[in-house]
Amino acid sequence: MLLAVREMLATPVAVLRDYSWRKFRADLAAGLTVCAIEIPQSMAYAVIAGVPPQYGLYASIVHGVIGSLFSSSQHLRSGPTNTQSLLVASTIAGFADLTPERYLQLVFALALIKGLIQIAFAAAQMGGMIKYVSRAVFVGLTAGAGVLIIANQLPAFFGVPSGPKHENLPSIVSTFLNTFSQLDQVNWRALLLGAVTLAMMVVGRALPRVVPVALLAIIACAVIVALTGWTGNDVALVGDIPGSLPGFSIPSISFGDFERLLGGALALSVLGMVEAVAISKSIAGKTGEKINPNQEVLSQGLQNLVGSFFQSIPGSGSFTRSALHYQAGGLTRIGGVVTAITIAIVVMLFAQQARYIPLASLAAILFVIAFGLIDFRYIARLHKVSREDLVVCIITLLATLLAPLQYAVFIGVFLNLALYIRQASRLHIQEMVPLEGGRFMERPLRDRAGINRVSLVQIDGDLFFGVADDLQDRLALIQRSDVRVAIFRLKRMHSVDSTVLHVFEQFIRQMHEQDRHVIFCGVRQELLPILRSYGLVDLLGTDNVLLTGQGIFVSVKKAIERARVLLGSSIDATGVEIDDETEELTYDI
Repeated sequence: MLLAVREMLATPVAVLRDYSWRKFRADLAAGLTVCAIEIPQSMAYAVIAGVPPQYGLYASIVHGVIGSLFSSSQHLRSGPTNTQSLLVASTIAGFADLTPERYLQLVFALALIKGLIQIAFAAAQMGGMIKYVSRAVFVGLTAGAGVLIIANQLPAFFGVPSGPKHENLPSIVSTFLNTFSQLDQVNWRALLLGAVTLAMMVVGRALPRVVPVALLAIIACAVIVALTGWTGNDVALVGDIPGSLPGFSIPSISFGDFERLLGGALALSVLGMVEAVAISKSIAGKTGEKINPNQEVLSQGLQNLVGSFFQSIPGSGSFTRSALHYQAGGLTRIGGVVTAITIAIVVMLFAQQARYIPLASLAAILFVIAFGLIDFRYIARLHKVSREDLVVCIITLLATLLAPLQYAVFIGVFLNLALYIRQASRLHIQEMVPLEGGRFMERPLRDRAGINRVSLVQIDGDLFFGVADDLQDRLALIQRSDVRVAIFRLKRMHSVDSTVLHVFEQFIRQMHEQDRHVIFCGVRQELLPILRSYGLVDLLGTDNVLLTGQGIFVSVKKAIERARVLLGSSIDATGVEIDDETEELTYDI
C-alpha cells in the first residue's frame, strides 16, 4: 500500500520534470479530441444511471483530473462508463420512496462507499487478483450490459412512457413488453431525432475515430429543436443544466441505506478494478509502459471518493476514451487533464444551449455504444476453442439480463474462480519409465500390481487441498501393488500445503508398517524446510530425501541406487533391476 501511495504521488512530479512544449502540443490535441467524444458519452451515461446529464459531466471533470494525474498509465482516461452507470441504476432501483433528491444522495453515497472499498483493495494488494478473472466473464458481462442498455433506452428513442414494472418478470422482459405495447403512442418527433442521430452514428463509423460524430449528431439535433421551436412538451429534452461547477457537499445517508448499498458498491469496485487494470495493460502492450495494478486501484478509489463530495456519479476507466487518447497522439497524462479542464469550460459557457438536446438523440448514441459492447467474434471463438469458457460467458450474460446486475458480477467472478480451481485441481502425476542411455519416458500412473518392486513417480505443479483426494487415490494404487520402494521426484512441484503433506505422511507411515520404503528426490532447496518443519524428513530418514542435483536426473539415479541398497538387490544406474538367479532384465517401473 505504501509503495503504491509513493508511486502515485511521485507520478505527476516525474511527468512535469521532463515536460516540454512538444509534449504539451501533442497532449493538447489529444485532450481536445477525447473531450469531443467524452461530453456526449458522459451525458448519456448519466441518463443510464438515472440522474440528470450534468452529473456525468461533473464526474468527467473530477475523475479526469485525479485519474489522469495518479494512474500508473499515461493513457488511461477515467470517468462515467456504461457498465458502471447501469450498475448504479440497478443497485438503487430497489429502494422505496425515491424522490429525485434522495436518489442523487444515494448515487453520491454509492460513489463514496465504492471509493473506500477500492482504497481497501489497494491496501490489501488485491490489484493483481484480476488475473484470475478471465476475459470470458468480462465479455459476458459487457454483452449483457449492452443488451440492457438498448432495452432501457427504447422508450426514450420512441418517445413513449417507461411504463410500470412487472414484478413477476425480469426487468428486461418488462421493459420490452411495456415499450412494444405502446408503439401506437410513438412520438414522431423523438423518433425522427433519434433516427437522424442513429444514421449519423452509423455513417460516421466509416470515418476516423478522431472525428467527433456523436458530438456533431447531438449538435445537429439540438439545432433542429431550437429552429423548430419544439419544447419539452413536444419532445423529451435534457432540460436546463447549471452553468457552474459542482460545490463541495457530503453525501447524506442513513446506516440502513449504507447496508443496502454495500453489495452494489462492492460489485462496482470489483468491476471497476477489472476495467481499469485491464484497459491499462491493454494499452501498455503497445507502449511498453509498466503498469502497477495496486496503484491503478488506489487511483480509482481516490477519484471515486473525492468525486462523491463533488456530485459525481461512480466511474471507472474507459477503453474507448483511453484508446482514442493514444491513437490521437497523446504522450502523457496531461492530455487527460486538458480534457477535464475543457469539459469544465464547456459546462460554464454552453450549459444553456444544452437544454435543446433531445433524450432520443442520447438514446441513439447509446444504441451504437451498447451494440459495440457485444463481442460476437470472441463468443464465436469460444465455441470453437473452449466450451468451459463459453459456458462461463453465456451464464454471466444470462445472469446480467435476468438477475440484479450486482449479483451478475459476483456470479461471473464465482464461476470464473470455480473453473480456475477445477483446472488447478487436476493432479499431474506420471510414472517415469527408464530407457537406454539414462533417459526416461513419462506415462500415466496405473495399477500394475504384481510386476514392480520399485516405482519411480514424478509429480508436477501446485499441490494444494484441491488435489489431495486425487493424490490419495493414486498413492493407493502403489499400496495395492507389490512395490517395495516408491520414489517420488518433486523437482517440478511448485508448492505444497498442509493437506497434501498430511496425505504423504499417512502414505509413508502405511508403507513403513508394511516394511516398505519411500524416497523423495529432486527436492528443491526452498521445499526442504517445509518438509522438515512438517516432520517428513525425520519420518523418511535423511538418506531418503535427496536434493536436486546439477545434472540431468542426477538425484533420480541416486534414488535408484538408494533403492538398491534398501532392497539388497542389483539395480544399475539406468533403473534396470537384475534378477540374480535368472539374469532376466525387468524395468523397475
